[in-house]
Amino acid sequence: MVGRFRDNNIVACNIIAPVGIMIMSKPEPGPTQPSLLLRIRDASDAESWRTFVSIYAPLIYRSCRRQGLQDADAADVGQEVLAQVARSIREFEYQPGRGRFRDWLGAVVRNKVCRFLENEGRGVRGVVVDESMENLRAFEADGEWVAEFHAHLLSVALGRIRDRFEPPTWSAFEEVWLHDRAANEVARELALPIEAVYLAKSRVLKRLRDELMLLAEDLPQCVPLT
Repeated sequence: MVGRFRDNNIVACNIIAPVGIMIMSKPEPGPTQPSLLLRIRDASDAESWRTFVSIYAPLIYRSCRRQGLQDADAADVGQEVLAQVARSIREFEYQPGRGRFRDWLGAVVRNKVCRFLENEGRGVRGVVVDESMENLRAFEADGEWVAEFHAHLLSVALGRIRDRFEPPTWSAFEEVWLHDRAANEVARELALPIEAVYLAKSRVLKRLRDELMLLAEDLPQCVPLT
């Protein structure tokens, strides 16, 4: 796939609705619950923790592999990272000016990998001393990690919201926003008014923004704020 975002799990939908009809399969509620990062502060909320692990464990594992760890070692280090999250997350509060969970998590991953490599006698690269969340500003953004984090969360969020929309709505959004095609071209192809294409893009983007904030309290640069 080419365009704004690439992911093998995103496929085009070829189902076409009657001309001019763009109907939502479900309502478009805004966030009505605390974010996932806030919910997992409650140690008794097992369901939210399972959701967190299902979303973030693959991201952590891939980062460990990218830093040179073999499969089993990456899985073990990933478990150490998740254990650190479980210990530290109770200190987390969403304050953008104070720092980002994204950067803290990236620092923890790097730290655990460095410690593993040190124990293996393979050298150390930039170990982070403090893994607490007491001063999020101390954790600087790593460009490669940020790109990986945002690409992963964007893919997850898109997958989670897709079933909330009728196929024509999703197809219009996918072609215009994900594939970066002209709205008039997409309108002709889907036999829809151009206003319906713009509306589809707006509706899905709104739900996407809400979902990303629920999952990560952070938005990739490619996702507009409004």
